[in-house]
Amino acid sequence: MLSRGAHYAKGPAKLADEEIQAHLKNLPHWEIDNGMLQRRFTLPSFPATMFFACAVAHVAEVGQHHPDLNISYTNIAVRFVTHAVGGITVKDFEMAQKVDELWNTFDWKPS
Repeated sequence: MLSRGAHYAKGPAKLADEEIQAHLKNLPHWEIDNGMLQRRFTLPSFPATMFFACAVAHVAEVGQHHPDLNISYTNIAVRFVTHAVGGITVKDFEMAQKVDELWNTFDWKPS
């Protein structure tokens, strides 16, 4: 088993600001907040919010790249950053895309 440092030593590199801005064009609902790639979601109820948070956790576990989640009743903020490189990487954008795909599969979200 690799240590965390060894695992990320071969991982993606930190993106430059210009690269981040280019990637953001493909994810219009995401923004940079405090050096993290972030999207906020509003759900119709607390159970729906928790269900979505658990679904995001599953996607993150499968992808082996875990976001910070900030949950408040019917709101959730999903934030990605690659801590090992101290910034945003391609992996963060890949996971953001997966979260968007997840969001688009649910029909209980508000219109």
